Amino acid sequence: MFQFPFTNSGRLVLVLLAAITVAAQTPASGQDATQGTTQGQAPAAPTGARPAEDEWLAKAAKIYFSSAKAGLMGFDCDVHPDWRALYAAANKGKDVAPNDAYLAQLKNVKVKMHARMQGGSTIEWLEESAGGGQPTSGDMTATTDNLHQTVQQILEGFMQFWSPFMEVTVVPKKADGLEITHGPAVHTIYTRQGTTELTEIFNKDLVLEHFNLMLSGTSIKLSPTFQATPQGMLVKTFAAEIQPADTERQPQKMIARVDYQTVNSQTIPGQLNMEISGAGSFNFEFDGCSTN
Repeated sequence: MFQFPFTNSGRLVLVLLAAITVAAQTPASGQDATQGTTQGQAPAAPTGARPAEDEWLAKAAKIYFSSAKAGLMGFDCDVHPDWRALYAAANKGKDVAPNDAYLAQLKNVKVKMHARMQGGSTIEWLEESAGGGQPTSGDMTATTDNLHQTVQQILEGFMQFWSPFMEVTVVPKKADGLEITHGPAVHTIYTRQGTTELTEIFNKDLVLEHFNLMLSGTSIKLSPTFQATPQGMLVKTFAAEIQPADTERQPQKMIARVDYQTVNSQTIPGQLNMEISGAGSFNFEFDGCSTN
């Protein structure tokens, strides 16, 4: 039976990126923003200046594409993984022939994604019977189960860190509990609660360039990029680096790239590529989609 390396390395990437989204959606209310500012920036505004900072946050949020404003609640798509790349990773990077018997059986698997923008996305996995009446071997069943878990983890993990950028919840609505500083070239939002620290860094044009989280000693650095659209800045890529609290371990890295399609006047993923250190590069195509 082949063992897929994603279960050891990439899983932590997606789990921690999910933690990022939790921090993004609950950054204020009752939190203790510690003092201290970035060199060259003005001190955080006093409590009486909160309305002005609320206005600045609203201004920043307006430059981004918002799936919420577009009325997108979710979408359902047929998903076509690059089975050869996934199977090669399960086979420890060895090349897989196009006519490989296991690969042929994987092509009988149908994957459907039920994506929900505010959480609760699910992956439907359907295995059709292979032709010829040949029974599936035990090793193939175990490998298929392994790939099932992998595909589910990748796609559900993607929704957990992609949807907050589409919903623009990474830009807080209120300044309460936040330390906001403004400089000539960057704007910074900082907040802390217990052992969790969140820092967001925007450039002078209010584009989010860094989303950094310290979680009980683990450092997570996320750098998104955006593409300009008539409806606002649309997130295009994510580059993440995760340094576990145990600094002797190598940092883990991930890059995700999204190409979009328009379905029923809504913007949803058309293709997804994810490169995960220690695991590989994985491509997914989405078609047969409907929106809700």
